[in-house]
Amino acid sequence: MDIKLDYSLTSEEFSELVAAVEWKEYTKEQVQKALDNSMYLVKATADGKLAGMGRVVGDYSIVCMLSDVCVKPEFQGKGIGLEIIKELKKLIENGVKEGEKMQVELTPTAGKEGFYAKAGYKYNPDKITGMYLWIKK
Repeated sequence: MDIKLDYSLTSEEFSELVAAVEWKEYTKEQVQKALDNSMYLVKATADGKLAGMGRVVGDYSIVCMLSDVCVKPEFQGKGIGLEIIKELKKLIENGVKEGEKMQVELTPTAGKEGFYAKAGYKYNPDKITGMYLWIKK
């Protein structure tokens, strides 16, 4: 399988990937605004087909969050997700200057903690737990 990563992602590709993993869907305008305001984007194709994505959002200084990492079900288990995460980590590292540090946070889908642990992320539910709130109009 020929896996390629690049730093472009259209709103249509984002929506296609989100639908493939049955996540909440958003309007095209919301998706475009989110993509425009992302720190980093990585798209994966496998044999020329859209396979997965990931992005990083944050303040470009102290904290950022790994977000929207997903791989279409037919491409899962082939290392594509890990490649996306590794590439995003490289992009973050390149943006941190000597003497600085940046915290990378994530809120994994339940049951996916082991996947992120393989990529070097720590999981300590006794110290830190993630919380969220959806606002809908």
